[in-house]
Amino acid sequence: MDTDKVYSKFTGTKKDGTVINLRIVPIQEKHGKDFLDLYVNHFIKEESTFRASGIPKSAKALQEFRQSATKKLIGESFKMVVCCLDNGEDTDTVVGGSIMQLTTAEEYGQEMVKMIPKTEEQKKLFQVYGDMVNSYEVIKAFKMEKYFIDRGVVVHPDYRGLGIAQELFKVRRMQCKEHGIPIHGAWMTSYGTQKAGERDGWITVYEIDYQELGAKHDVTFKKGPPSCKYMIARIDLD
Repeated sequence: MDTDKVYSKFTGTKKDGTVINLRIVPIQEKHGKDFLDLYVNHFIKEESTFRASGIPKSAKALQEFRQSATKKLIGESFKMVVCCLDNGEDTDTVVGGSIMQLTTAEEYGQEMVKMIPKTEEQKKLFQVYGDMVNSYEVIKAFKMEKYFIDRGVVVHPDYRGLGIAQELFKVRRMQCKEHGIPIHGAWMTSYGTQKAGERDGWITVYEIDYQELGAKHDVTFKKGPPSCKYMIARIDLD
């Protein structure tokens, strides 16, 4: 791992006028616990499919997911970056991050088949998310040999509105270019991610109505947009 690599250095201004210096770097071992806490507390507990499946309300389901996510932190196929404060000596405080998983056309969609969920909430998540994945297979739609699967973008609530999510999407473009992947896509499940994607030039190629998806799997989607959008960004490989 290139511990000295910096994907991006930028600034954000809070509502009170405070200017925050930030940097996006590949995740390192020292970031692991803080990033995992951020991911569980502010992605898992806020993202619509996890909430609809009931995972945030189940201690056992959260623990099961945390154990699974811990293994992913050291998995070679998982490409993670973190957004940290960049104020003098403080360059390690994690305030955001992105997880992608590198897969091939042969492996695409097989990870969930291999995993055996234990809690009822995790089983429900697999049903809902599996339905979404099967409804639109982007790697086949664009005839790609390899692809980065989105596993989440998260920003700490205290640092939202600073352009961090949009910057993380730009870094994803860089990572795709590094691996020669012409298309990157993700299920944009919230107003925030949908707007961040639009600002970065992403387009919607598939859409699922949340009410219909919820009725199909006997779950309820609350406090979010009316639909989940699969959005893509085209990567300039030149």
